[in-house]
Amino acid sequence: MEEELIELGSPTASKRVILLHGLTGTASVIRPVAEYLCKRLGEDYSFLLPTAPIIKVKQFSGEPAHAWFDVKSSDFRREADIDGIFESSDRIASLVRNEISQGVSPKDIYLGGFSQGGVIALTTALLEPFAVAGVFAFSSYLPLEDQLTSRMTDVSKDVPIFQAVSLKDEFISQEMSDKASAFLRNRGNPVLIQNYDMKHEIRNRELDDVIEWIKSLA
Repeated sequence: MEEELIELGSPTASKRVILLHGLTGTASVIRPVAEYLCKRLGEDYSFLLPTAPIIKVKQFSGEPAHAWFDVKSSDFRREADIDGIFESSDRIASLVRNEISQGVSPKDIYLGGFSQGGVIALTTALLEPFAVAGVFAFSSYLPLEDQLTSRMTDVSKDVPIFQAVSLKDEFISQEMSDKASAFLRNRGNPVLIQNYDMKHEIRNRELDDVIEWIKSLA
């Protein structure tokens, strides 16, 4: 079965947002988030919501689930599935390049994601040879293995990043969030960090902050 891809907004909108769901999610699961953002950002923005493939997830005893990459340990910093991350990043990069081929400027393309989706959004933007408009990541992190960081492009240092940190997150530790923030800032990325007193979830107040951040960049 062909993987689900949901499109919201006018295909002739001047700006694109590619929004990625988290582990076990689908495009349909994160659609309400995109609808909220799309309504408040206005007709200049359209959204693409891809769905991750179904793979066997080690952390789930090998049971299949929609995942952008495998989770091999409850400690996400251990045994990171770098190959899986690269594979999904390449897939999202192909969506970006397709939009560019249709005349959309990289400076009008935003990448966003929740949890695993945030990992892929960040990775995709940091590996590309052009700078997208910005990346926003909810309750997420960034694997800092050499295989990934050594491939990050110099031009991607110009990409603005919005990092939404959930202070009561059951899965992504404060240490993981802090390490990602420090790494990105040290390489030169403009990073806006917003902390929220909530769990591993998405709420309207952080979406409102993302909307204001996107508008500030436009």
